[in-house]
Amino acid sequence: MVTQESIHSEVDMNRYAIIEDGLVVNVVVGQPALEPNQILVECENAGPNWTYVDGVFTAPVVVEATVVTPTKEELLAQINALTAQIQAM
Repeated sequence: MVTQESIHSEVDMNRYAIIEDGLVVNVVVGQPALEPNQILVECENAGPNWTYVDGVFTAPVVVEATVVTPTKEELLAQINALTAQIQAM
């Protein structure tokens, strides 16, 4: 782990993950300015929204959205229900 104070070279072109509360908030090349609650950790492939816990980077879990397409019968039932509500007004 590298903290801002331990970075010495002005030409440092390593890739670093900026960690805040165990979450990668950005990835940079070189020496960025850090907020007081951030640390700098050299990384090869981590990216924003990865977690960093006990010296290990973990990629975020990607959840695929499932699109449910209603059937024609379901849509007609919805239309009939809405029509009945409108007529009751």
